Amino acid sequence: MSAKRKHDSIASATQPVFGEDEPKTNFLEMNGEGDGDSSDPEASDIEDDSGSEEEDEGNDSGEEDSLDEDEVEASEDDDDEEEEGSDAEDESGDDEEEEETNDKNEKGSKRTVSEVKVDRDSGIDDPPQAKVRLKKVKSKVNEKRKQVGVNGGKSDAPTSLSSSSTAHSSTAMPSGITPAPATSVRDEYEEDSSDEEDLRNTMGNVPIRWYDEYPHLGYDLDGKQILKPKRGDTLDNFLNRMENPDFNRTVFDKQTGQDVRLSDGDLDIVKRVMSHRVPDASYDMYAPWIDHFTHEVMDMPLSGQPESKQSFIPSKSEAAWVARRAEQIRRGLIQYTHKKEEKHSFYDLWANTERLRGIHNHMPAPKLKLPGHGQSYNPPTEYLPNDREPYRSLRKVPGYHFYIKERFERCLDLYIAPRKRVMRVKAESKDLIPVLPKPQDLRPFPTMLGHIFKGHRSIIRSISVHPQGKYLASGSDDHTVKIWEISTGRCLRSFDVEAAVKWVAWNPSSKLFLLAIVIENKVIFLNPETYLMDKLVVQQTNAVFREEPDQGDYIRPERVKTAVTWRKPTPDEWAKGYRIVLEHFRMVKQVVWHKQGDYFATLIPEGDHRSVMMHQLSRWRSQVPFNKCKGRVQALSFHPKYPFLYLATQTHIRVYNLQKQRMLKKVRANSRWVSSIAIHPGGEHFLVGGYDRKLNWFEMECTRTPHALRFHKGAIRGVAFHRKYPLFASASDEGRIIVSHGMVYDDWLKDPFLVPLKELRGHSRFEDLCVLDVTWHPYEPFLFTSGADATIRLWH
Repeated sequence: MSAKRKHDSIASATQPVFGEDEPKTNFLEMNGEGDGDSSDPEASDIEDDSGSEEEDEGNDSGEEDSLDEDEVEASEDDDDEEEEGSDAEDESGDDEEEEETNDKNEKGSKRTVSEVKVDRDSGIDDPPQAKVRLKKVKSKVNEKRKQVGVNGGKSDAPTSLSSSSTAHSSTAMPSGITPAPATSVRDEYEEDSSDEEDLRNTMGNVPIRWYDEYPHLGYDLDGKQILKPKRGDTLDNFLNRMENPDFNRTVFDKQTGQDVRLSDGDLDIVKRVMSHRVPDASYDMYAPWIDHFTHEVMDMPLSGQPESKQSFIPSKSEAAWVARRAEQIRRGLIQYTHKKEEKHSFYDLWANTERLRGIHNHMPAPKLKLPGHGQSYNPPTEYLPNDREPYRSLRKVPGYHFYIKERFERCLDLYIAPRKRVMRVKAESKDLIPVLPKPQDLRPFPTMLGHIFKGHRSIIRSISVHPQGKYLASGSDDHTVKIWEISTGRCLRSFDVEAAVKWVAWNPSSKLFLLAIVIENKVIFLNPETYLMDKLVVQQTNAVFREEPDQGDYIRPERVKTAVTWRKPTPDEWAKGYRIVLEHFRMVKQVVWHKQGDYFATLIPEGDHRSVMMHQLSRWRSQVPFNKCKGRVQALSFHPKYPFLYLATQTHIRVYNLQKQRMLKKVRANSRWVSSIAIHPGGEHFLVGGYDRKLNWFEMECTRTPHALRFHKGAIRGVAFHRKYPLFASASDEGRIIVSHGMVYDDWLKDPFLVPLKELRGHSRFEDLCVLDVTWHPYEPFLFTSGADATIRLWH
């Protein structure tokens, strides 16, 4: 019976006992934890028919638990000890109550134990049954009182009570009724026949860890908190483990916060589960199979529906299929071949000497050397060993001392020495070279000289192709900058400057027609107005740089103010085509544009920590991104997609994220002196050329093992990737330009496919210099090179 039903039944049974005029007092507390209404610490706890009910309701299966009986006896002894003082005071009132209780108990004792059990299991709690149970409880208490009176108020039972008994409450008793002594209350969970673990705790299906920080562990049916029982410290746990004989069979219930003692039946179930057996010992896994549906053929059909007439007619489609297959077999289109049985071939083992003992390609053992003159018993004097003298007669010749040893070693050599026929591998030099595709299959790529641009009178150090592919700009040591038309090879304009031009670079924006040139410590932006260029773009470029932008509250830092100065050109310079002039504190080597065309970076090799400077064209502002620089910077390059800056020193390549202002990678260049760098259009690969004749292909995801390309015999001056085709080129001082095929795959686990395609020659040497710069056409597979012979060559 559940705890709630038991509580309701006893509560309803107490009302008619005391009457309507008397105050109603609940003597039976079903739970060890009080509700907070108790005023007397020594409240009485009456056992719910501990004697008779234990026999009736102890186990639903009919089995009795010996340990439970011991607990009942212990609780009875505790009751006897506490009743010594109370019997003396209320003796007169107890006698009257005893007579009345005995009369009622005789009438109610006629119910058998089986009837009480049937009423309990029926699920119906009737008030008359509750009255009978209360009468049994009172009669049990009176019997114990009599025993106490007979014994003279002495009892040998232990005086300790259960921890739960002290938590119960008691109220003021009416006149004529003596409160029963406090007794230990049995745990209501032991008699709970419900499927749920604890019906008293109504917290629901929530994790119990939610109540770790609270003093209670749930709520009862009335919505009151259920306080957590005291668990004790480590010392109490140790004493309990040493003194409690049932410690090994006690488990902690997180749902109720109590220690639950496992019965013999529970222990048997646990042992059977741990040994991988059926938990229930009475369950037979190998019971006889009940054949619900018989396997015998029934005389009568399961259905009385007659078969259709169509089932008796042969199928025409099947007949047509059989006829078609028969015709194919007759014509020979279908042939059924039977697998031939494999016949084992036997041979005479002893007749064939070649296959003796299963030895194939037998190699005979080498023969022994024939004895020489020194082994003769009477050799000539010149062959006679130094350690003996010649024998004068045959009878004086002794036996050979090493005969047995040599024979034994010979037998071991014949028996154990391995002899194997090794096929000689014929390796040729061409077999060591990997198989490469034919260059004709990798077209298009430049193979021949198309045009020569002549006009400069000195070394041409830098060239740049306009993003639209129509114009070519070149800077030379003859203090001139020339604009060429690629389609015709004509020189459209020529600008005279104050010093040798070290670098030229077109602005990548399609809205501006602007060219940046480097002269000593100046960076000059030109607008080469030509009649072939769109007039709107030329006018828009002039309008943008006609007035200086408003700086507002911006104040340049001191380190930037001393490093670079923006100024507007004079009227004479404006007439020449100058639009902006940047003056640096040291010599400038290189100008690199960002893909959007608004930002650019300048390289000052001797600038120490201000070697690299970032500039914004639209707002005329500059900044120094690095506080210090490790090594002499040789080249710069922007990432084609992301805000990354590649900075090449003499021996290392550093990749910086300009947006997050941190370094992404640091790569050892595998070269003693880096000269140039080029970024693949995809952004995951880059080329590094060096003055030590090394060309290295790096991958961003695997930068420790670069692909070394040893093509050149001189210092490499320039490397470049094509923006559209899988081509790259490198030029050196030896006068050769190597065009290679570099295919990059989307799969990062697959290495790039690198194949050298063509070697181009044409430039002549001058003062140990030859090819100084190389660049690709933005759309066509055309290659432009500039050299020390004052010429620009177009290869197609």
